[in-house]
Amino acid sequence: MPTFDGFAEKYDGWFETPLGRYVADAEKRLVLELACPVRGEKMLDVGIGTGFFTMDFLERGLEIAGIDISEEMMAIAGKKGLHNLALGDARNIEYPDESFTLVLSITALEFIKEPHRAVGEMMRVCKKGGRVVVGTLGARSLWALKRNRDLKTKADSVFRDAYFYTFAELKEMAARFSKRVTVKGAVFAPPYDNALSILTGKIIERPCQRLCPSLGAFLAFRIDKE
Repeated sequence: MPTFDGFAEKYDGWFETPLGRYVADAEKRLVLELACPVRGEKMLDVGIGTGFFTMDFLERGLEIAGIDISEEMMAIAGKKGLHNLALGDARNIEYPDESFTLVLSITALEFIKEPHRAVGEMMRVCKKGGRVVVGTLGARSLWALKRNRDLKTKADSVFRDAYFYTFAELKEMAARFSKRVTVKGAVFAPPYDNALSILTGKIIERPCQRLCPSLGAFLAFRIDKE
């Protein structure tokens, strides 16, 4: 499983670009829609990174804990006011059973070699009646095609060891843990940082989320623990 220490300083910065802001808005909207955060509840963020996505939950009054394999990423999260953080492996989460009502993991699953084990651990620490929300990078998007093409010339790419999931794969994975599963997609703009790509994305985002979610560059599922 790769570490993202060397990528830590660049991560948040990308989301400040015009294309990054569009992506952040689309991804965060979908994550919040699936997660339905409730003020005061306890949440674990698995692969919290810099806390970029977590801050939306902190601002909504959730009690947050986070684990990650990158100390440098978590150091940035700590500067944002996220303090209950620890080095940890998603495949062996060091919390007791049913510790959280919400378990979140965003763009970490694609880098985990034993994804079913990781999701199983998220379900274990989730309370009955709670939910697990996982967001990952999709395999059927223009973004995935570009990332795979770029790997031929970028030997140090953070996506070198990543696995991009299809909509069907995520649905099958989630269904192993519960009958109550929701899978959705977001980010349909072309993967180019220019005004035309962003305008196109803003026009087609909502219709594509309804009509062809499997083609989203970002896919997310929610598992309700019964």
